[in-house]
Amino acid sequence: MLGLSAYTWWKFLHVAGVIAFVTFHGASVIAALRVRKERDRGRIATMLQLSGSSVTGMYVSLAWLITFGVVAGIQGDSWNDGWFWISIGLLMLVVGEMSAVARPYYQRVKEAVEVRPSGVPRRSDEELEEILRSPVAVWNAAFGAAVLVAITWLMIFKPFQVF
Repeated sequence: MLGLSAYTWWKFLHVAGVIAFVTFHGASVIAALRVRKERDRGRIATMLQLSGSSVTGMYVSLAWLITFGVVAGIQGDSWNDGWFWISIGLLMLVVGEMSAVARPYYQRVKEAVEVRPSGVPRRSDEELEEILRSPVAVWNAAFGAAVLVAITWLMIFKPFQVF
């Protein structure tokens, strides 16, 4: 083990970050897909709370995987390779999409299941139904998975590599 290069360790730390990210974010993905089928406001709120409880771990692991991915890219002399920059661009794209589309959607769901102190829901059952029927959750899950697969492909096959 002592004979392993620093680059190998940086790659290991990067992949460990990816595994942690997928683990933490997986809770949110499952909750997002499950919420679409649920109509009980209390259960929806509980699922959203569960999803929210994984956010800190998700962001920490995202920072970890980015940090060690960049370090591994520099150490591995990939800084000028197309696959490296395309991977970073795809990651930025998916983070931007999730921030612009997913976050506002789940804020709407959270607001829709809230109940006023009087016991009356903030949104009618029909409004809640309309929000939950939205394809946003499925779109985000599919988009996120596709980008993860694309980045994995880029990292393994390294197209557009400078020789």
